[in-house]
Amino acid sequence: MPRKICVAFGCEELAEAGLSHCQTHEAIRQEKIAARKAAAQQSEEAQANRRLYRSAAWQRAAKGFLAKHPLCAHCAELGLVVPAREVDHVEPHRGDRAKFWDRSNWQPLCKPCHSRKTAGEVFHRTPRG
Repeated sequence: MPRKICVAFGCEELAEAGLSHCQTHEAIRQEKIAARKAAAQQSEEAQANRRLYRSAAWQRAAKGFLAKHPLCAHCAELGLVVPAREVDHVEPHRGDRAKFWDRSNWQPLCKPCHSRKTAGEVFHRTPRG
């Protein structure tokens, strides 16, 4: 794979193979990502959501939903048969308990699909059904 110049402004080093930044700027980029993730986990919204998702009521409801909807909805759109492991809120509830418990707002997703969707919502505020 051909290597290119680092995309960081003013840097003339070669980017790491398969990446857009040199070793120094890639490390800086990864530190920023880690800091953003840590900050997101410390927010009041994240802490309140953790309490909701850890509740016995949610654990029972999610288990029952997955028993009735065992395949990942996003993978199914691509013609793939992948077991769902998590219940996702199609439209983020953002702490709204009515939306949290609205089963018509739930969808079954595999771990990679759910992680990808949630990251987009948390870091870019881009909802995806």
